[in-house]
Amino acid sequence: MEAFVENFDSALAGAFGALVKATKVAGRLPSDVAFHRTLDESVDQRLSRTSDRVLDMGNTLWTRAQPDPSLLPIDSIDDVALEQPPGQWQFAPGFRPVVDAIDTLLEKIDVGLDEVLKTSAHHMRSQAARQMGRQSAPLVTTVKTNTRADYKLVHAQNIPRPQLAFKDAVDNSPNTPFVWKIRNKVHAKVPLDYGLPSASLADSPLGHHLHALGIARPGATPPSSGHSTPRAARSADVAQGIDSMSALEAGSLAALPHPYEYEISHIEYPSWVYEAAQPQPPVEWEKTPFEFVDTEEQLQAMMAHLLEARELAIDLEHHDYRSYQGFTCLVQLSTRTRDYVVDALALRSELAVLNEVTADPAKIKVFHGAESDIVWLQRDFGVYVVGLFDTYHASHVLNMPHHSLAHLLQTYCSYKADKKYQLADWRIRPVPSEMLLYARADTHFLLHIFDRMRNTLLERGRQLLGKDLSSPDQEHFGLLAGLEQVTSALQPLELALRRSEQTALKKHVKEGYDAENGLGFGGWAKLLKKWNHPFAPTQLAVFRALHQWRDSCARQEDESVRYVLPNHMLFTIADRMPLETPALLALCQPTPPLVRLYASDITLLIKRERQKADARMDEFREMVQETPRPVHTRFAQEQPDASDVLSRELLAGVDSMVACKSRLFGSLAAGPAEDTEAFKKAREIRGSMVLSVAMPTKVVSGGAEVPEFTKVPAKRTRGPADSKKAQAPAEPPKMMVISDAFQPPQTSKPPAKKRKTTEDLDLSKIALSDDETPDKPQKKKRTRKRNRDSTPKEKVERFNYEAAGEDVIGEATKKSEAKGKKFDPYAKAESKFDKRPSRSRVNNKAGNRTMSYKK
Repeated sequence: MEAFVENFDSALAGAFGALVKATKVAGRLPSDVAFHRTLDESVDQRLSRTSDRVLDMGNTLWTRAQPDPSLLPIDSIDDVALEQPPGQWQFAPGFRPVVDAIDTLLEKIDVGLDEVLKTSAHHMRSQAARQMGRQSAPLVTTVKTNTRADYKLVHAQNIPRPQLAFKDAVDNSPNTPFVWKIRNKVHAKVPLDYGLPSASLADSPLGHHLHALGIARPGATPPSSGHSTPRAARSADVAQGIDSMSALEAGSLAALPHPYEYEISHIEYPSWVYEAAQPQPPVEWEKTPFEFVDTEEQLQAMMAHLLEARELAIDLEHHDYRSYQGFTCLVQLSTRTRDYVVDALALRSELAVLNEVTADPAKIKVFHGAESDIVWLQRDFGVYVVGLFDTYHASHVLNMPHHSLAHLLQTYCSYKADKKYQLADWRIRPVPSEMLLYARADTHFLLHIFDRMRNTLLERGRQLLGKDLSSPDQEHFGLLAGLEQVTSALQPLELALRRSEQTALKKHVKEGYDAENGLGFGGWAKLLKKWNHPFAPTQLAVFRALHQWRDSCARQEDESVRYVLPNHMLFTIADRMPLETPALLALCQPTPPLVRLYASDITLLIKRERQKADARMDEFREMVQETPRPVHTRFAQEQPDASDVLSRELLAGVDSMVACKSRLFGSLAAGPAEDTEAFKKAREIRGSMVLSVAMPTKVVSGGAEVPEFTKVPAKRTRGPADSKKAQAPAEPPKMMVISDAFQPPQTSKPPAKKRKTTEDLDLSKIALSDDETPDKPQKKKRTRKRNRDSTPKEKVERFNYEAAGEDVIGEATKKSEAKGKKFDPYAKAESKFDKRPSRSRVNNKAGNRTMSYKK
């Protein structure tokens, strides 16, 4: 490879010349090669040897480019193409895999050449090659948003990957924990090895790992000098970290304790922090000295100036799109008189010297929203912050309406920050002037904001001393947040400092990957829940496999998962499950570079997961078929239990006693001897049981003793009034009572009322009309009673519609004013039927029917 890079032009010309020569020779071959092979045996042998050699070379490339070992090597041209009829070629089953393998090889060659040409460490001599790998001029693209603010995306082409030049190798492995980058601890109250594994864990994987890196001394115990801290003084966070390391096993992740945990938890702030002072206004922008630090000499000069300051403002600019974990690109620092922007890519290995300032508890380090900055400083440079004041926490204690840095700049400095470069690519070198101004503004005014907020916290403490802040009825309610009662004038400021300490105690922990359950920050379960995309079992298996491949590829290539395969493409591929490379690339437009490079691997992965899912489904179906189906116990052929009173003999005895002959079923059973045990038991049970069954009369025969029946009155049926044929009353069903002891209750019936006849009527009192006869008495017509007296028609007053309308409008106006609304008598009245019904079934209250509406 080195020879190829050093002589790139000659190697490229030689490869191109060999390709052209082979193409020309292949074009000169006659169409009737088979005929010429029959004429000369030597030609036949030479062509055979050449064909075998080419076939071996092709199979060698095939096995390296095609990851599927199930595909057999190519044995002949018939495996790729068939000549049917003569002179016309058709694709064979092996044609598509061969084309995919060739495409994969060409993509890998292209990517490899790009990596070689973009890397300056190879010292290529060709000027043309250097031009090909040179970074383009920065481009600014304005991104429109739904809000008023628009973002400017600053990017460039062919940006070299900074992590390739890092002296410390990037570790993205999911099974090794993060270790400290520092080797010595400045401003320490306890040694660096305090809290690390002791002699009991010297042989553990973590102990060997730390010993190999030169960080821990296996067998070391906490020192007993005056600078050490007793074990009981450790916080619960450190104790939990030690317990997790004690239970560490091979392949698991564990977080090392914070090296400055004790210093942060036992910090003593300078006395001037608790004293109100006149805020020092920031120096004018044009008059403030500014320096871009990208050399070690400039870094040493900057450190000399920072050591003299008692407070400084710090901020970071980060990039995480072309890196798995991300890396810090710029570090901004400001004092009362100067502004610095440090190139963190060029000075990555030297920035650990910042601990001389950041770990000094006598200096206050002012951040805004430092949760991510604290972790990035530890991960990239081994820098820790002791004495943090986070203006974000202070804004929450003061209960400000907004907590962004832009709001604080506008409130305290009357400066409108330009946040349009938040999407800028901070890897671009040299850094454009507009991006430098944006980065510098984040720290230039931060110290003045610190002065103003510190004074406000002290003033609120004195103003609200002894006041109850929990009642909303008080006039001072809402002036402070997080406090129910102020017991000290310094309490609001101390609350902001305590919260800042918790932020400074944050540790960088590497994220593992849970392929089985999908848990964790970047797990597939969280992504699936967020997108809420329905998947079949086979599609879900493909989705999980693709998600794991994306994470593994991103770790190996040190790229973000968004760069390897965006989320929307991941769901599309899992939904379609393509099995060929062209179908896969058609789903990903524009195609990510790594998807094109590993297209054959992805299709093979999809194929395997589909086969596994189908096999699992087949096993499940077989398991369901082999499971015995439930059988009703009534029809189960089981042996009677001796302890069961309802055994076969007992049931036979009962059946023969209660059943009788019928014309439909015949003789059901023969009567047993009365002296048997089963007969006695059945008689006892029958005497205490009554079972009534409705049976038709024709079924019951008279051959045996007919059981007693209870008559049920038949339901009267009404026929048409003019029916001439008399309908026979329906015969009542008869109830068979299975009981010898059962006797129908003899109830005394009340005497029937005597029906009056015409002889009992007094005809002298009945006035008959012309069309009435004594045989058919006239039915008395019922009259409806009225509860109110009738009013004569001439006394009814005419209804005054105008007065009634005014009364109705007046009442509606009063109700609307009581609710705080203005009544409009001409407004359209809202009705529940005006709204469009949902997809659910709604009862329309018409005949108890339902109607289904669609969107």
